[in-house]
Amino acid sequence: MVEKVRELKEIGFPKTYDIEKKVRTVGNQEYILTHLAGVFHTGVFCLQEENLISYEESPEYNPLYRNESFRLSLTVHADEQKEPVLISDDFHMFSICVKWKSSYYMMGPLSTRVMSRTERHRFYHFYGIDEKWEKDLNYRTLMEVLQIAGIFTKLITGQEYTDQQLVDANYHAVSRVRERQEQIWFDMKSEDEDLYRHTYQEERRILDEVKEGNVKEAVRLSKAMDVNIGRLGESEIDHWRNLSIVAVTLCARAAIEGGVMPAAAYRLSGFYINKSTACKDITQILIYRNHAIEELTKRVHERKEKRHTSSYTEQCKDYVYGHYREKIYLDDIADTLGISGSYLSRLFRKETGTSLQDFINDVRVEKAANLLIYSEETLSGIAEYVNFPSQSYFGKVFKQKMQMSPKLYRELHKPTEFYEGTGSVLTRP
Repeated sequence: MVEKVRELKEIGFPKTYDIEKKVRTVGNQEYILTHLAGVFHTGVFCLQEENLISYEESPEYNPLYRNESFRLSLTVHADEQKEPVLISDDFHMFSICVKWKSSYYMMGPLSTRVMSRTERHRFYHFYGIDEKWEKDLNYRTLMEVLQIAGIFTKLITGQEYTDQQLVDANYHAVSRVRERQEQIWFDMKSEDEDLYRHTYQEERRILDEVKEGNVKEAVRLSKAMDVNIGRLGESEIDHWRNLSIVAVTLCARAAIEGGVMPAAAYRLSGFYINKSTACKDITQILIYRNHAIEELTKRVHERKEKRHTSSYTEQCKDYVYGHYREKIYLDDIADTLGISGSYLSRLFRKETGTSLQDFINDVRVEKAANLLIYSEETLSGIAEYVNFPSQSYFGKVFKQKMQMSPKLYRELHKPTEFYEGTGSVLTRP
C-alpha cells in the first residue's frame, strides 16, 4: 500500500484527498469481490470505461468476460433502472449488473438448472467459447439468485433490496394489490404424492413456524429447503409448480392448526394454488408460493395477537405450545405473564376445566401422536423428544389420553408410505 500511496502523491493528488483511505477502500473491495467469486464459483467483474477487471481466477470460460455484446446489453439495462439488473438467457443462466457511479459491476453466470454435458456444450458454443474452456456450473435456485443479487448490491452500493423489489424491477412483477382483488372462493384440491422426499423434521419446522405465526422464519425455511428438494415434475416448471402446490396445501393445514378458520385458510390457499398453476414463469411461481406462506402465517399471527389481549389462559396455552419440549414450571409462566402462580393455576382450571399439568401432558401427547404416525423414531426417542421423563411414564400418560398404547396407535394410524422409510433422528433443542 505504501508504494501505491507514493505513486498517487507523485502524480499530483491534492492534499485534501485522503489517499491512504482511498487505497484501503480499493484494496478491501478487491479482497471482497475476489472471495465472492470464489464462494459462489462464478465470475465477478468491474467495467470501468473500457477497462474490464476480473476478480475470478480463470475467467476464460465466462461469457461476461469473453462476449462484449453480452456486457453491453447489461450496461444498457443498468443505465435504464436504478435497481440491480438480472437477465436470464435461454439456458436458464442469470447474470447480475450493478451500476455504481461510473462503473458497472457484473456477476455471473448463475445456473438455475442442472445441465447435461450436451446442454453445457450448447451453452458455451452459443457464446463462442472454445470447448477446452468448458466447465461445470453450480446449480442455484431462483430464490438463491435473488439473494446473491441482494448481497452483491449491498457490498457494492450499500443499498438493500428485497426479493420482491428485485423481481418487480426486472420484469417479473406480481402485483400484491391485484392479488387481493382477485382472491375469491376456490375449492382446494391437494396432491400429497411424493411429499416425503425430504426429511420429516425439515417439513415439520416450516409447518411449526406457520402454526406459531412466525412470518419471517417460515418464509426463510421454505427458501432454504428449495435446494435439496426431490424432483416433483419432469420439466423444470412442472417441478416448481408442483412444489408450490404441495407447500401451500401443507401450510394451509398448519395455519388451521394455528387457529385460522378452515374456510379462510382453504380460500387463501386455493387462490394461490390456482395462481401458481396458471403461471408460465418459474420466478412468479416461487413468489406466489412465498406470498401464500407469508399470508397464511400472518393470519395465524394476527389471531394470536387478538387472543393475547383477551385472556391469561390463552397466553398460558401459547407458552406451553412453545416450550413443550422443555421442563415447564408454573412460576416461569406466571412471571412471563406478570401474575402470581396461584392465581394463574386457579384461573386456568376455571376457564378450561382442567389443570395446567394435564394440559401440558395433552400437548405432549398430541405432538407424540404426530411423530408416531409420521416418523420412524423409536418410542424412547419420541418420549425424550416431547420431554416425558421416561418411556414407561410416556406410555402410561399416552394410554390414559388415547385409550391405547403408543405402539398400537402407531400400528393403527401409520400411513403405508412410512413403512418403507429409512428412519429419522430427533434432536434435543
